[in-house]
Amino acid sequence: MKKLPKIITQEEFELLLAFTLKIERESKGKTRKLRLKKYRIAMLLGFEAGMRISEITGFKGISKRTNKKTGQVVVKETEVPALTKERVESASIRIVSGKGGKDRIVPRPKRLNQTAVDLLPLNLKRRALQHFITTLGFKVLKKEISFHTLRHGFASHLLNSGRPIHEVQMLLGHSRLDTTGVYLHANPVKAIEGARDIF
Repeated sequence: MKKLPKIITQEEFELLLAFTLKIERESKGKTRKLRLKKYRIAMLLGFEAGMRISEITGFKGISKRTNKKTGQVVVKETEVPALTKERVESASIRIVSGKGGKDRIVPRPKRLNQTAVDLLPLNLKRRALQHFITTLGFKVLKKEISFHTLRHGFASHLLNSGRPIHEVQMLLGHSRLDTTGVYLHANPVKAIEGARDIF
């Protein structure tokens, strides 16, 4: 059996967002204020659009392929571009060359206003953003989370709200339905209550 993903609820996400806004407002330096604002934007993109950290920050990836005829291993470095404001439409965001080189469209968070869009690309370091989220989770929620936990929250929230699994699969960019299916089991309390209602 696959390990259940760590998720956060909408309420927990709001606590994280509110705390980040609070420390942003209390910060003295312009650079720190701007970085915290960018962290909030990244959090919205993770939880309300289901974006991966790599899709927000951009990264260099390495792909390896073995030539079946010669047995030679071909190593290729690929550049995955960070999200730019040109890819944000009125109600959606185009993700170009996401994981596996796939393109997809995700919903634009309603709270992602034009001021936030104008800050794209965020130019955040992946490790710094990950560290911020992990530290924030311990400080605010008293539990370990990662940026990917926000994406898990997006998927679970959609499924718990009754969205069809195929829609969620498409939004997450999963090629296999069983990868998305793990989120159906992410809320054991709800599953038990649902079973009790039936039997």
